[in-house]
This record gives sequence, C-alpha cells and structure tokens, in this order.
Amino acid sequence: MDSKVDEVLELNVGGCFYTTSRSTITRYPDSMLGAMFSGRLPSKVDQCNRYIIDGDGPTFRHVFNFLRRSKLILPEGFKEWDILLSEADFYQLEDLIQLVENKKTGKYLDFIEVRKKNSYHWNISTSVANIFNKLPSLSTQFTRTDFIPKITISAPTNEMTLFKEITQLGFRPTFATDSQFSCWTFTRDCNN
Repeated sequence: MDSKVDEVLELNVGGCFYTTSRSTITRYPDSMLGAMFSGRLPSKVDQCNRYIIDGDGPTFRHVFNFLRRSKLILPEGFKEWDILLSEADFYQLEDLIQLVENKKTGKYLDFIEVRKKNSYHWNISTSVANIFNKLPSLSTQFTRTDFIPKITISAPTNEMTLFKEITQLGFRPTFATDSQFSCWTFTRDCNN
C-alpha cells in the first residue's frame, strides 16, 4: 500500500487543530480538500508544519466527522445550519451539502455504504434496520433480525448482483471513491 495514502496530517483550520490521515481527508476526491491534499491545489503550512485551511475551525469537526463516516453526525439541538452549509459549500462536498439541506428542511436520506476489501471480504454499513435480510445475495449469510448498522461479509459476492439488489430497494448510487472504486455509497429518501 502507498505509505502516502495513510500519512498522518496535522491541520490548522481557523485556529483549531485536527489530526487525520491523507486517506480520510481525500475521501471525496472531487472536493476542495481532495484536490488540496492530492496536490492539485496549492497548500500552505504554519510554523508547526500544520496545513492551514481558512475555514471555520469549530464547524470543521462536523465536516471531519462526515469525511470519516459519510454521514451527518451532529449534537442534539444543533442550530448552526447556515454555517455548516457554507462550510460544506466551501469544501465542495456535494454529499454533505445535500445532507445538510435535507436535515435543515426535515428531509432525510437512508444510506448503504459498501466497502470491498477483496472478492471475499466486504464491509457494509447502513442506516436502515433489517436491510441485510432484504438483499438476496446477503440473506443466506445474514439471518439476524435486530438492527445491525455494520456487517462484514467473508464470502464471494458478485458486486453487480449486490448493487442491482440495492437499487431495487429504491437506493441510487451517489458516491464511489478512489481509482479502484473500492467504496460505494447508495442513498434514498427515508420514506421508501
């Protein structure tokens, strides 16, 4: 594996300090952060060798959590919607913009995230209860009925078959990462 991908980076975002990996900060390659930390945009460092990002430091924690988890994680009673939306726009994170707009207006999305390690190992995360039982290619490997937000599959699974099953449940592909497309995110309106 390329050691640069998992390189630890120190960030100075509006005076707040964050530590992350290059793979996390570039998870959305078409974003400003993806461009900045893949070398397509120039970057500057402060006297402590932290990358300087001229954004709202406290709000970046929510952007950062989105980069880590591909979902919007906010404290109860969160009210700074306009600031978060402005920051999502600044970082050019289209999926985050959509999530913030949906949350702000009361419209929510379900998601399924599929990460392929190799043809025999998959990590699948979701916001939907019992979804794994509704996917025939997984149902023989997964028989629990309680809500499990993440599973690991260790069996050969045809990705095209799995993706067809996911889209038949009303999900649409909204995001794929890296040049080998090893991670896919599917979303749908929550009322499905």
